[in-house]
Amino acid sequence: MNKQTIFINGEIITVNMNNDICQALAIRGNQIIATGSNEKVLELQDSKTEIVNLHGQTLLPGFIDSHLHITMYGINRLSIHCKQDQLHSISSLLEALKIKVAKTPKGEWVRAFGYNENHMTDKRLPTKQELDTVSKDHPIIVGRVCGHASVVNSKAFQLTGINKHTPDPMGGKYEKNEAGELNGTLIENAHMNMFAKAAFSESELSEAHKIASQEFAAKGITSIHDATGYGLDNLRKLQQDARSGTIQQRVYAMVGALNNAQDVVKHMVLSGVSTGVGDTKFRVGPVKLFLDGSSSGPTVWTRDPYTSDHNNYGIHYFSQEEVDELFIPAHEKGWQITAHAQGDAAIDMLLTTIETANRLYPRTNSRHRIEHAGVAAPDLVKRMKEQHVVPTPNPAFHFEYGDGYVKDYGERSSYMYPLNDYLKAGIPAAIASDCPVTDVDPFRGLYGAITRMSESGQIIGEDQRIPLLEAIRMYTYNGAYASFEEKIKGSIDPGKLADLVLMNCSLLNSHVNDLLEAKVEWTMIDGKIVYQNKGEAIYVPES
Repeated sequence: MNKQTIFINGEIITVNMNNDICQALAIRGNQIIATGSNEKVLELQDSKTEIVNLHGQTLLPGFIDSHLHITMYGINRLSIHCKQDQLHSISSLLEALKIKVAKTPKGEWVRAFGYNENHMTDKRLPTKQELDTVSKDHPIIVGRVCGHASVVNSKAFQLTGINKHTPDPMGGKYEKNEAGELNGTLIENAHMNMFAKAAFSESELSEAHKIASQEFAAKGITSIHDATGYGLDNLRKLQQDARSGTIQQRVYAMVGALNNAQDVVKHMVLSGVSTGVGDTKFRVGPVKLFLDGSSSGPTVWTRDPYTSDHNNYGIHYFSQEEVDELFIPAHEKGWQITAHAQGDAAIDMLLTTIETANRLYPRTNSRHRIEHAGVAAPDLVKRMKEQHVVPTPNPAFHFEYGDGYVKDYGERSSYMYPLNDYLKAGIPAAIASDCPVTDVDPFRGLYGAITRMSESGQIIGEDQRIPLLEAIRMYTYNGAYASFEEKIKGSIDPGKLADLVLMNCSLLNSHVNDLLEAKVEWTMIDGKIVYQNKGEAIYVPES
């Protein structure tokens, strides 16, 4: 018989249809069986029931991060991580690379990720020549924090057969110096192609998934929507590691790739499967394309030129006809479709495809998505509502990249990731971190949703701020809705899965500035504790 546990004296944020705040909760096995007052729920106890006193602390549904890259996050931990390793200059980066080279056999890749020139004293990317001083026997790649650009050394170019005469790939660029020589910087598709060449082994990928999953659990994340990176082989590895328990979170996997995503989409549309195949541990999600670049690059595709450069409209990967040819058959075959679309021109393109698909092949409840939907102007929000589209905004970006948004996009930054517009329109936006592009901690995203404050203290789009409970809904229930799973998770309702997070405080009685200091006491998935704070935690039920 499954064990029953009753939690009492809590601040239980249910995220149910009424946004009820309850005192008590009962679970049996991996399911929630009751919520309500202490008195009501305690009526269910028997001699074997375990009673847990929450002492007024917040219990809420597990966070659902609706767009992140678990493999990329994990392999960053196996590589030099510029953020985590607190590298603040090119010289410190080169020293870290030298140490890594000394431990790496000749000919094998040496990798660094999370580089942000805006946070470096040099205020620039390193060059191929500087990386060559580290090693000419090891291919080296230094990935920018956005995941849309990198710098490599001469050995990397040599291994991939790229030289100064190699034409730029569609949607990408090999940057050159004034003498016409490669300077090492790769933009968009040029980076994506190189990134695929610097692949990891299957054992390294499993280790990366294990590391990432443990860190996600420590932040209260119980489900993830993986936004792809390495194509169909990576999809298979995600499935294996989710089923084996290496990845503890429930996985909803988008199907695509960082490079040549169109080939993956074509293959999957002809495969005979579609969105939803799988179970509660691993489920196939939408087919996905990249339509434009990075919001912080900046390389997003905009309808009007950048405020910082009146000759720049960003970069885009496909024509309207190409997107239609890829996605309309996918829609017809029952797939959910989505794309990375940051700029308003890219969002416009994807919405045009969705409108055409819905007109030609009407479907109920398709829930097509837009990943990020950065520069979401009011006219685009209106069209999202009309087409029942689910956007996955990234409010944590405001802190790390907001000052750059104001510089590059001007007034448009005030309606980037417009959560309040979504709320007023009744659009079920699902908040996501897009880690490792920014911090995976959901409380960074909640803080960004509530304050829209940049690193310098600017409030960017004050009227787009939303209340805490609405932000929590976007990080829980709406995430479940985005994957067609709102009937089994995303809120604390009887009959749903016991995916829960206990905090070390009362969130409803905390000041907004204290949210960034809130800690997870324990994280529960399927009724079992998968993470427990090693500090002074309250009593934890046996898992």
